[in-house]
Amino acid sequence: MTYHDALAYLAGLLEGRRPYRGPGDRLARMARLLAALDLVRPSCPVVLVAGTKGKGSTSTMLAAILAAAGRRPGLYTKPHVSEFRERIRIGGEVIGEEHLAALVAAVAPAVDAAADERLGRPTYFEVSLGLALHCFREQAADVAVVEVGIGGRYDAANVLDPAVSVITPISRDHTDLLGDSLASIAAHKAGVMRPDRPVVVAPQVPEADRVVAAEAASRGARLIRVAEVAEWRDGGRANGGHRLRLKAGGDYGWLESRLRGPHQVVNAATAVVAAEALLAPASLPREAVARGLRAAVLPGRFEVLDGEPPLVLDVAHNAAAMDALAAALDVYFPRRPRVVVFGMLGTHDATAAVPPVAGRARLVVVTEPAHLRAVPAPQLAAVVRDCGPEVVEVPDPIAALARAEAEARPREVVCVTGSVYLVGAVRDRALAARRPEASRHVG
Repeated sequence: MTYHDALAYLAGLLEGRRPYRGPGDRLARMARLLAALDLVRPSCPVVLVAGTKGKGSTSTMLAAILAAAGRRPGLYTKPHVSEFRERIRIGGEVIGEEHLAALVAAVAPAVDAAADERLGRPTYFEVSLGLALHCFREQAADVAVVEVGIGGRYDAANVLDPAVSVITPISRDHTDLLGDSLASIAAHKAGVMRPDRPVVVAPQVPEADRVVAAEAASRGARLIRVAEVAEWRDGGRANGGHRLRLKAGGDYGWLESRLRGPHQVVNAATAVVAAEALLAPASLPREAVARGLRAAVLPGRFEVLDGEPPLVLDVAHNAAAMDALAAALDVYFPRRPRVVVFGMLGTHDATAAVPPVAGRARLVVVTEPAHLRAVPAPQLAAVVRDCGPEVVEVPDPIAALARAEAEARPREVVCVTGSVYLVGAVRDRALAARRPEASRHVG
């Protein structure tokens, strides 16, 4: 099987509908796949990372810290931005094309064997996770950091038995699946905790915190609130990244993260507390934390490509993530006008997500991500116009970026955001134009 054959096989898993009798089907189908792969008992301890925003960044930081501390972590994150291989990393390295092809060839027979009339064939996400777990066993990973998909309680990843669970900040998103209240959404996220195991919880709004705390008490999980065991200070931008002062089980002093933005300070603190819960503070030297945070990279998370105009790529797609993006733009590009390339999927609330970024832009170029559920440009443009900026519609994402760069005035910054599918569509082209040497490398 070639690399392109592997990608075609995975794409085929997106086609067609599966029988659906309830949310438990996802867990049952994933359990059936793991049985077919002989992975009912994963080969190493698992850390499950749930939440609404910051899951990918927190997971990546945690895996990088563990690697710097001498472990060999496997990392599974989603979705990918440029290419599927980003989802699976071993010891900080993205798996290669030949490696992915070999993984898919090895797993495909089990995928087909795991299908049945009641549950249907495993989904794209389920097979992606199965590939990662198979890879972690094959490569002798000694810990697996797994980012949960949507929700938590009924997500396929929750079939695993985590040694440590992590819940990043919870906010409104995927309300069609998780409910229209923070309490309902938090109840789904809280489903990843286990009796007698630590659950590391980032700072939450009160409504979500009450639900998570009640779930921990009812299930006998050991609740670790990051805000109660750690102290941190935001040191602002530094050396192309972000600076923070952190004290938790250990005093880690001033640290620098390559992941930019004030929101990454909380993600870093959460990752460190999770590492302490897994290893114990005595096994986590300050230098390992420092090296891990400096090493952690994740495409499309306030990723800045230098040039004129500067280009910011960010996969923010809900109101809370847009607020974080707007705050990061204020820190890294203070008092500089913005031109925003914007496109969203109908699965997210555009009315809530638009104001934080569009309301501060001089010009918004509205486009359409390459996805069946993309919001049509005229419909999204109408929402953006209510926030006040000038709006133009350019449905093709590549043409939209070109229009934004051409329209940008001196000292303005261009920001592409609203959907991972939009950022993914323009990232490779932008890298090739601005950093030719990086255009064939992930991260």
